[in-house]
Formats: sequence, structure tokens, C-alpha cells
Amino acid sequence: MPAGHNGSGGGHWSIAILVALCLLGCSERHNSTIQGTEMRVALTDLASAEDVYYANNLRYSADQSTIVALTLPRGVTLAIESADEHGWRASATHEYGVETCYVSGRNDGSVALAVVDGPNCKPLHLSATLRDVRGRKVAAPTSIETDAPAPVAPGVSVPVASAAPAGGTSTGQPAGKVSVLLPVVGAQTEDFGYPTQTIDRLAVRRLLMSRSYDALDRLLTAYADSVLRDYRVEYRLFDAYAAFGVAVPALEPFLNEWVQQRPTSAAARLARASFFRASGWNARGASYASKTTNQQFVRMGKFFQLTFDDLTEALRLDPKSIVAYRQLIDLATTQREAAMSRQMLDRALKIQPYSFLLRATYMHNLLPRWGGSYEAMARFAEESAPYAKRNPRINALRGFVDWDKGRISEAAGRNGDAIEAYNRALQFGNFWQFRYERGTYNSQSELNEEALEDFNSVLIQFPQDADALNDRCHVEYELGRKAVGEAQAAYYSQAFRDIVLASALDPTDGDIRERLAFMHENIPEFEPPPEQ
Repeated sequence: MPAGHNGSGGGHWSIAILVALCLLGCSERHNSTIQGTEMRVALTDLASAEDVYYANNLRYSADQSTIVALTLPRGVTLAIESADEHGWRASATHEYGVETCYVSGRNDGSVALAVVDGPNCKPLHLSATLRDVRGRKVAAPTSIETDAPAPVAPGVSVPVASAAPAGGTSTGQPAGKVSVLLPVVGAQTEDFGYPTQTIDRLAVRRLLMSRSYDALDRLLTAYADSVLRDYRVEYRLFDAYAAFGVAVPALEPFLNEWVQQRPTSAAARLARASFFRASGWNARGASYASKTTNQQFVRMGKFFQLTFDDLTEALRLDPKSIVAYRQLIDLATTQREAAMSRQMLDRALKIQPYSFLLRATYMHNLLPRWGGSYEAMARFAEESAPYAKRNPRINALRGFVDWDKGRISEAAGRNGDAIEAYNRALQFGNFWQFRYERGTYNSQSELNEEALEDFNSVLIQFPQDADALNDRCHVEYELGRKAVGEAQAAYYSQAFRDIVLASALDPTDGDIRERLAFMHENIPEFEPPPEQ
């Protein structure tokens, strides 16, 4: 967010939001053996993976290797017994378990998501002695865990936005004809607790421009449902909607048509809200408030009101949309509505209590420049700590105070303090934002090899971050200037590829446009050939 903003003129939204929202309660936990719990978790992860595979292929997979990397608890074995376009069935066993668990999904082709039955477990025929040895009840949760909101139980159906056509027709290809997952680069399939493979935003944007609204509804609804079951795919959900979060006017007619043709599609509303929100920030500009005109603030406020209207309607259609809540948490900052921001967070965490991104968005609202304090940030990190037992990325919240102190020190020219603060932040986890700030520091200090290592790490976690691609392009160009022969060609070629991709992701960014023009002027022979 631009620094120094002191209001948007968008009106007092908090009352309307709080009155409009109505959420379903969370399901109760079930008792199980330790092994049974581990099998249920594994089968729930598999159900999420099958949802996503179906969204892209219009059939389910019997081959675990073709869907998504599953991290199985020690001792658990999964078997997909059958899978086709109509559904799937799988079972799980445990080396030390006293039961076998099953889950299945069925789909008659009229909906985007399978109706899931299970996981259900049946006892094995074991002797009483062996059952006593193998079967152990899960220990009673501590008081701090008891106070935590319970995740949605995997066997409970969750209301989601309808993916069925709501009127009109679209001419695009179905989702099964388009791949929207980026390829995995190298052998690293997981980083800091999350899969590295995520959504190709440009592929999602192409679906919009080709009027493939059916495919978009299926895809986005499937990912939304999957995040309810598995927090680890939340980046894929939010990256998919980030495809629309650019202030490119050419997108608006397609987004309007999508909403008009499918008035019951929450995905269409959320996509347009992402566009309006980006347009609002673009209308404001990146200058400090003292250098921003009242007309700019008024235009931003109008876009934010449109954003709010679409988010409100999206929540009416899909009350469990954490995408909507995350944007509302962000909008609350523009109104200095700390209480509303926390209210939105609490409601979202009842839907997916292990989300890191929801918490990180709220943590930005607690920054001193937005009316918060370092004390409030530290308290929130401590409050979130129990959830890090399951999602280790939540530990990175403890590093946000030092991350911000580093930025302030760097802006003030206290470079020694800045690098120390960035390094302290990274002690809490290899989070991409911490690496990005250290990378920009190293780049400005002409420590280009160190900066390249930082930006490479950023782009493993966040492979289509336009700013990181732009900054890595600069570092690669500088390294290329000092290299010769094949090494120089490699640096220059990768730098050009990075800036071309950054420009495609965000053609409205002035810094990116300027660097692209510089590359065309100075090393045009290294421009990559256009994609076919």
C-alpha cells in the first residue's frame, strides 16, 4: 500500500459490513486415535488435490503423482482405488493403526466440486492385545488449543458459490483444455511449509480475455473449496485472483460481462473487486498524502466503494469466501478502522484457522504508519503462535516488527541497523517479504550476488511477483556488465526474460516500463522471442 495515506473518502463502510455478514458455525472436532487422525488428514488433503485436478482436467486422477505433492504422515499409506470423470474412491492405512479409513467423491458432471463422503474409518480385525498396543487415543488438547477455532470438518458440506451458468453463454474453452499451474522449477517442490507450484496469473487472465467464464467459475470455486480443507494451497487461491488485480482498463468489460452473465457467481464478483481495488490504488498514485490531490483521493474512494459493493455481494453468495475477507481486511486500513479489520480477520479465521496470508494481511494493518504499534504486532504474533504447530509459516509473524524496523532504518540511511533488522526477521523463517527487503538493500549496496540469491528465494515462494522480477532483472544486468562470454549472455538473457514477464504481469507499473525500455535500448539482441 502507498505510504502516508490519510483517508479515501470512501465513506464509513464498517457498519454496513458488520450488519450484512452472517457466517455459519464451525463443525465440532471428532475423537480418534492418533493414527486415525493422521489418516483422516491425509485423505482430506487428497480430496483437496482431486478437486483441483478436476478443475483443470474434468476428470479425477487415480495417480497421486499427477495431482499435487502430498506430504503423508509417517506410517500412512494412501491408495486411490478408482477414479474417472464421475468420481473417485481412496483408502488409507497406518502401519500402527487399528482401523482403515475411506473417502470418496462423486460428481454427475453438473457441478464443479465432488460430493465427498468421508473420511470414515472401520476397525481392523485385530486381537485385543494388538489393538491395545496399536490404538492410542489422542491426548486431550491443552487449554490454549481448546480456545482456538476449530477447522471445518472434512465430512461437512460447505456452501460455495454456484459454478453453474447463470445466464448467457461463453465462447471460451473449458478448464480441461488449459493449464493454469506454473511448472515446478528445479527439484524443490516445497518451501517454508507450502508447495512451490502455484497459479500462472497470465493463464488465468487469458481465460478471462477469451470469455472462458465457465472454466473460471470451475477453477476458482475448486480452489476456494480446497483451501477450506488444506491451508497449504492458499497461495494458489489468492494468486488466481491476483490475476485480476491490475488496473488495466481492458479487463473491465470482460469482468462486467462475467458478472452480468452469471449473477450467482461469487468468483465473478471477487475477480471484479480485485480489479476495482487495484484501480483505486492506481488512481491515488504512490506519492505521500501531502503530494496527492483531493481529486486523486476522490477517484480512489469511488473505486473502493465499487470494491466494497462487489465484496458484499460475493459474501452473500458465498459466506465462506476468505478471498472476500482478505480484501475487506485490507480496505479497513484505508478507513483507519482497526476494529473492523479485526472483526473481518476473526470471521475469516473461523473458516480457515491455519491461514498465514489472512494473518499477514492483518499484520500490515498493525504497522505504526497505519495507526498500529510494534507492541500490537508482537501481541498478535504471540496470539497466533499456537497455530504454528500445524502451519510453521505462522512463525514468520514474529519477524514483521524487525522487517519494518529494517525498512525505516534503511530509509533513514542507517544501513547497519537495517541489515541487522532484516537478518533478525529472517531468523523467524525464510519468508519472501523479508528476503525481498534484504535483496533490495543488497542491490542498492551493490552486493549483487547476495541480492540475486535473495531474489531467487523470493521467486521460489512467489514466482510471479512483478516487483521481485523487476529488481532481479536489475541485479542480473549489473552482473552481466561485469561478466564476459557465455556468462554475460546468460545474465542478460535471464534479465530480459524477467522484465518481459514483469511487464506482462503489471503493464501499469512505471518503474517496470522504464526498465523494459532501458533493456530494449541497451541490449536488444537478448530480448526473448515472442511466445507462440
